[in-house]
Amino acid sequence: MSEISEELINGNVGKAPLIDYPWLSCADRLIHWAKDKSTGHRAFAFDFLMSLAYVDTIPAIQKNFKSFDNLPTPYNVHFGFINLCSPLYLEHQEWCYQKAAKPKSGAIGKLTSEIILRFIEILHDEFVSVKSIGGNGIADAFLKHSDGRIILCEIKAAPLTTYPFLFQLPTEQLLNFEQLTRTQVENVNSALYMHCDDPIPLGKPMDDLWPFAPAIDFVTNPSNADKVEQYVQVWEAIRSAYINKDRTSPYYYIANASGKPPRIAKDEHNWPGSESISDSKTSAGLDRTDDIKKGIYQTFKLSIESNRDYPEVDIKTALVSNLPAYRHGDDYITPFYDVYWGFESSFSKVEEEQQLYICHKDKLNRPFDYIIALENAFTRDELL
Repeated sequence: MSEISEELINGNVGKAPLIDYPWLSCADRLIHWAKDKSTGHRAFAFDFLMSLAYVDTIPAIQKNFKSFDNLPTPYNVHFGFINLCSPLYLEHQEWCYQKAAKPKSGAIGKLTSEIILRFIEILHDEFVSVKSIGGNGIADAFLKHSDGRIILCEIKAAPLTTYPFLFQLPTEQLLNFEQLTRTQVENVNSALYMHCDDPIPLGKPMDDLWPFAPAIDFVTNPSNADKVEQYVQVWEAIRSAYINKDRTSPYYYIANASGKPPRIAKDEHNWPGSESISDSKTSAGLDRTDDIKKGIYQTFKLSIESNRDYPEVDIKTALVSNLPAYRHGDDYITPFYDVYWGFESSFSKVEEEQQLYICHKDKLNRPFDYIIALENAFTRDELL
């Protein structure tokens, strides 16, 4: 039995992305800031917002605190989402292991989908309706184009890099992180480390809409434009190291899915031998192979069921992500670009002896029609 319903194709399933989050207006300001800028700015903004969202899902953040010497002044505590203290690595070439803070998978999966959909809703004026569906439904999202096209989506998104948090704790609190009370944690100064000089000051966790409001205020403030351009350039250098698997670049190990550090980390910095910095499960954008396989299957299923049950409706399918499959696209996605499929009933035999069949092009469909992404989208030259 088909899971495609009239409610779904009429846009009556799901809700507007991020509508339930109090920091929606902050997110919107960041996305509007990125709207008239390059695709690199847009993809950077996604990673930036995801880092803020990550920390928002973690209760008792002090359980992931670790103190280090030589952090950017005046901070003395690091909190990150990979198993590496990136400020010490980038600024002092020290391979300091710190177990990554892990956002709750259920919460972050929902947030990732809603954040990328909010980007799509704001960046593409042609979409007159964007609904986040999530849950166990057949589609993750519903898009309606101004020309009447309906696009049913499967979302597979993940940041290229995450930005760690820095905190300034009083000396007497440094030895007992886990015993800090909520109010003690809420009253320490904090910053976001941007993988370069000049962390973004965030104030105290007790402040209204921390960390979203102070972080996004900083990025969108024209007086900080030069610093923000540096952040974007660093993000682009991380992307380049990720795409090219360039282990000679210091930024390679700041990208997600970087694997284990080089031998020097174990020999000279006591890195635990069995631990990676980040594994393939954190591959950027659409680049995790399991996600690609599941995503293509799901869009194929969406295409089959929608064309079987609603052939009169202009329904397309799309994989949605922040970034394309930079490392695995040629092997796992490109082979599907020129593929058509059709129902057996759509073909008519025209020559018995040579087993020749014909099928009108309108009866042919794609495993997926589009890959909608912030960079290097694949749209078959159709205006989105």
